[in-house]
Amino acid sequence: MEVITREIISTDWITIVILMCFVLLATAKLMNSARFSEFVMLFNTNKYIVLNQKGNKLSTFFNGILILVQVLSVSLFIYLCLDVLQWESGTVDMILYLKISALYLFVLISKILIEKIVSTIFSIEVLIEDYLFYKVSYRNFLGVILLPLNLLFIYTAKPSKIVLIALLVCLLILNLMILFSVYKKNENIILNHSFYFILYLCALEIAPYFMLYKLII
Repeated sequence: MEVITREIISTDWITIVILMCFVLLATAKLMNSARFSEFVMLFNTNKYIVLNQKGNKLSTFFNGILILVQVLSVSLFIYLCLDVLQWESGTVDMILYLKISALYLFVLISKILIEKIVSTIFSIEVLIEDYLFYKVSYRNFLGVILLPLNLLFIYTAKPSKIVLIALLVCLLILNLMILFSVYKKNENIILNHSFYFILYLCALEIAPYFMLYKLII
């Protein structure tokens, strides 16, 4: 009988990343259970947004924890996408994940800082603060949604390319729906400054993610 060697890929570091996400979520719940309960119901009701949008809540420690979960979870999903698409980087898996996480965090923080600077220049701090909190909150929630998907793809069944592409399209549509709801809410302001709005979309919504894609690839 011929012995066939089976290559076993270690997922120890991935397990640690997922455990970190759950620990962070548990910490957020312990800090403010009522606010956390409102957050996990974000797609059913906008109570979380209404109650927490005012007062620069984007900079709170609670929201910082959720942003970190978003970075860890989304970066892991991007790593899994690259693995399914059979992208060869010649880099150790964990190192590749750390690079993706660092790039994602850099783009996220840079976008927030630039948008805050723009809001100060044009004296629209309140509007931009509300907009950033709305957008970041929903993306934090998408990061939480990706956690069970990451678990499924890692420990149960590796998705096919077709399934992965379909999932990416769904996530893109969800993200566009989130942005559209914000723009619809501020329709009058956008129509009065349509030229600046188009510049904003190109410079701060499309370009950063294109740069992230190019840096990873």
